[in-house]
Amino acid sequence: MRLGGWIVRVADSSSHSLQVDPSSASDSILFAALSSGQASFCHVDVRDTSQIIKVTEGADVVFYMERTDIDTHDFYNCYMIIVQGAKNVINSCQECKVRRLIYNSSADVVFDGSQDILIGDESFSCPGKFLDMLIDLKFQAEGLIRLANNIDGLVTCVLRPSNAFGPGDTWFVPLLVNLAKSGLGKVCELSQYHFTDNLVLQKLPDAIYHIITDGFSFQFITGSGENMSDFTYAENVAHAHICAAETLDSRIVSVAGKAFFITNLEPMMFWEFVSLILEGLGYQR
Repeated sequence: MRLGGWIVRVADSSSHSLQVDPSSASDSILFAALSSGQASFCHVDVRDTSQIIKVTEGADVVFYMERTDIDTHDFYNCYMIIVQGAKNVINSCQECKVRRLIYNSSADVVFDGSQDILIGDESFSCPGKFLDMLIDLKFQAEGLIRLANNIDGLVTCVLRPSNAFGPGDTWFVPLLVNLAKSGLGKVCELSQYHFTDNLVLQKLPDAIYHIITDGFSFQFITGSGENMSDFTYAENVAHAHICAAETLDSRIVSVAGKAFFITNLEPMMFWEFVSLILEGLGYQR
């Protein structure tokens, strides 16, 4: 029910008690919320419905955000966490009479890796195949969340952030930093995508992850290196979830049962973004 430590912004903007992860510095907003009793932390296994019910009782809105450190070599565990976990969250929300459920998915569900996506929006259909097992399972979870809309008093929607970065990021920027520290050069995927209408998306460079973990060393950019991209700042991710929760309660605009891409709306070349991040941290371009 969190995305790194970024749920802190949701906690800070809400007058209600939230269940969040206290893994943060003592001077953070989250620490202050935990100390004051505005927020509370509970460890929950989404494979166990009874545990979910305990933390959703009395809640008006649930922000469902999966773990990012799942072992991708264990299909059964991935399925139980992502797909069965979504089912359990839905059932728990319905049993506890939770009114709103927002699922944090990924922009990757519309990209199959074969070609760029240009000028896309929410009308863009998902591909017949997915980049990997996790994205496939996320799309299945999306379907469950959206199908649960307007059943037993529950309204739902799905958000698809693209390349989230910022305070609390424990994966994306740290991955780039590790790459810079290792002395490896830039490695770019040949096929990436961006949305330039209401939203701009970019395929996260999975190639970098595999290069680091598999121990290969590259010192060049594959392709032109000019693939356009956009990213989503952490606070924008949190703000989008707050807006979704508020709008689900509104009868003026209907977002229930729908999926929305979330980005900064600032397209730029992917490697320019990487260079700016690393330069800001003291590394050479």
